[in-house]
Amino acid sequence: MRKLSPTKAITHALNSVWTYRKVAARIAFAWLPVLLVCAIAQVYFGPPDPSAQEMTSAALVQIATSLVSLLAISAMSVSWHRFILLDEVGHGLRINANSLRYFGNHFLLLMAMAVPLLLAITTMLLLPAAVTFAIPALLLVWGAVTRLSVKLPAVALGNRNFTFRSAWDATSGNFWPCLGVLVLNGMILFGGLLALIVVASGIAQVQPVLGDAFAMLASLVLQITYAFFNASILTSLYGYFVERRDF
Repeated sequence: MRKLSPTKAITHALNSVWTYRKVAARIAFAWLPVLLVCAIAQVYFGPPDPSAQEMTSAALVQIATSLVSLLAISAMSVSWHRFILLDEVGHGLRINANSLRYFGNHFLLLMAMAVPLLLAITTMLLLPAAVTFAIPALLLVWGAVTRLSVKLPAVALGNRNFTFRSAWDATSGNFWPCLGVLVLNGMILFGGLLALIVVASGIAQVQPVLGDAFAMLASLVLQITYAFFNASILTSLYGYFVERRDF
């Protein structure tokens, strides 16, 4: 049984993004206009009103642009997985059966993380003392989802025989290391978001319009960069557990 080192997995993913940044930029460039239109639409229509009794146009735009953005990220991730694992360089807007399957599986995994998060937040708001078991329970769920996410690179490769059960079996005995990867991943994302907020707030104090423009563009860059970083983590986990590669 192989034992994963979370720090090595994260370091390997960071090195992959940096080493092949030109390939990542080439893959992302085709999808940049799509993601930019989605970002502009979200800013223009604004966030949906949570107190609205019916579906508003802002809510519809947020849902539609979020799904389109997820499709774009899924397509970029497929190209990235195939580049790292097969040395295949994709070109243009790559939407095929693998991309659509990746999108569907990616959506399911995100929901498997989002629903417990909402339940945990609701529980802690209603019962503040529940924080002592709500957060550990949430981390347990997220650790399990991280193990299941090892299926995604197999989807990108077109391997229909590799299921969620296959991913679970391949990562057997590595729950805590996988949870460690998730925690480190989250810390890096949080650091990026915090830096973005600090810089955007500083610019907004001088020139509000410029601050808003910077926040939108910086968020787009962070979204794309994180998409490749996260895909690199999954590629590293798949290569380590399934293809028996070393970091």
